[in-house]
Amino acid sequence: MIRTVRRSLLVIHSAALLTSGCFDGADLAACSISMTYCDADAGSTGDGADGTSGSSSGPSIMTSDAFTGGGSEDTDTSDGTWTSTGEPSDPPPWIEDLACDPPEAFEVGPTVVTYKASADAVEADLLDDGVVIATGPAGAPFVFPVTSGPTNNPGSNLSVVVRDAAGQTAEASIYQPSLIKEPGSTVWTTLEPNDGQFSSGGAVALDGNNAIGAGVRWENNQILATLRRYDKSGTWIATSDGWTQQHTDWTQRVELKTGNLGLNALAVDGEGNIVAVGTAQVDGEPRMYVARFGSGGGLIWEVLGPIGTEARGTGITKDGSIYVAGAVRVAKGPDVWDMATWVYGPDKQAFGPDIFKDVEDELEERSERGHAIAVLASGRVAVAGGREVRDPVTKKLHLRGVVLSYEGKGKRVGDWTSPGDKMVNDTIFAAAPATTGVVLCGYAQNETDIPTNKPQILIRWLGEDLSEAKAPRLESTPGASTCYGIGTNMEGSTIVGATVHENLGGDNAWIFTVEDAASPRVDYMKRNGMSNGQDRVLGLACEYMCAWTGSEEVDGAVQWIMGMIRG
Repeated sequence: MIRTVRRSLLVIHSAALLTSGCFDGADLAACSISMTYCDADAGSTGDGADGTSGSSSGPSIMTSDAFTGGGSEDTDTSDGTWTSTGEPSDPPPWIEDLACDPPEAFEVGPTVVTYKASADAVEADLLDDGVVIATGPAGAPFVFPVTSGPTNNPGSNLSVVVRDAAGQTAEASIYQPSLIKEPGSTVWTTLEPNDGQFSSGGAVALDGNNAIGAGVRWENNQILATLRRYDKSGTWIATSDGWTQQHTDWTQRVELKTGNLGLNALAVDGEGNIVAVGTAQVDGEPRMYVARFGSGGGLIWEVLGPIGTEARGTGITKDGSIYVAGAVRVAKGPDVWDMATWVYGPDKQAFGPDIFKDVEDELEERSERGHAIAVLASGRVAVAGGREVRDPVTKKLHLRGVVLSYEGKGKRVGDWTSPGDKMVNDTIFAAAPATTGVVLCGYAQNETDIPTNKPQILIRWLGEDLSEAKAPRLESTPGASTCYGIGTNMEGSTIVGATVHENLGGDNAWIFTVEDAASPRVDYMKRNGMSNGQDRVLGLACEYMCAWTGSEEVDGAVQWIMGMIRG
């Protein structure tokens, strides 16, 4: 029900008369957010039970505050405007047709609040249960973010107050019911049984209400890179939004028709185009691979890198530039790698690669590798991975996390290396934009030659300038554990996807959330499959929802698993 309040003007005069006025409404400004949650006319008017608007259009009562000077008589002018001693009145503004799109909230996302206001209204406030949460020009729609179950359920009383230049106001209210799932609630989970001799998801990306997964299947002694789009119910088979394909069907490279290809990372641009990157094995040699697909999964172009290259992470900037993180091999037997960052335009134009290495490593004895990419709010790009450093005292090699910062088409503007402040070894496998700048995760481990020293989940928060924004967090778990996916929810909490070895259950799939180094961990999922085998989270992508992927052991066979949870 809409409740409209108009603060009227009272004429302090013994011969006061009442009249109704007509005021032209101002056109609504166009809203930049598409209203896709409901039909535009489905319950979105906010009308009362009788189908009429609750706004007031009755007579205005004018007060002496609306006049200057004195006088003892009111007159009715020819245009219907009441005057006192020849001075015009200032009627209050009006507001009507307050509506929410969607009229009821069943999922996390934006609610668009629209209304009509009189032409003299200049400013408006949006209130949630009486608290002002936004201010803007009168007539322009507001966006109310529906965030979490505890915050919005069972609903919100939304009010819009408009003001004219004299400070007079009018108010309308509407109730939006809400039934949002609690954070961490399962939306869907899909296990792919009998998916070749074995299969595993390795990367995931959100695509509107859909989710895209990338991974591998093993059939007839060939590792097949596989791309799948799941619809909002978690189905890809025989649905209008779902599909699957393997690399031997899409590739135009002859050597990949019979070669092995694994996909390690995914990204989706603003137009729904998909980028997948990975590493091919051709004649026993690694070669980086990048492919760009249309929104329907059709191949647009692909790049197969030279021998001795690999690709492990990707991200797309607002201008469509595609960043790829990986490495180039600089020595064999044993192999030594330098960290590499490639950049491609949406038209396949190549920039780079930019090579990062230890300038003091003249004998090429220490490796650096890129694993993950995060496109930050400012447009900067963070490329994260690991590097080997030599202890100046013990001369031992230790693994440390590394982050490179880029602008434009691959211009490096900064770098950071872990100080080894939690354990003597650590590295980074996943990165995501955060309110602080970038959030990173992987593992930390003490001396690896001691069997009791198990890797543990390490989470870091850095600013866009790569300074430490929050203290790092070492998450203690029952056994060996590693983070392979990270993201943030709408409230800014950090969501972690990890593989954790539990004493009796082997590897189990964990998803949990934390705020900082000291906050309690909130567990969203601890999944031990029915076969009590090796169950792993290997990829995570979060916006309003979080999609995850990995593998689950089913009767001794590793099989692809994919899921969606409320973030």
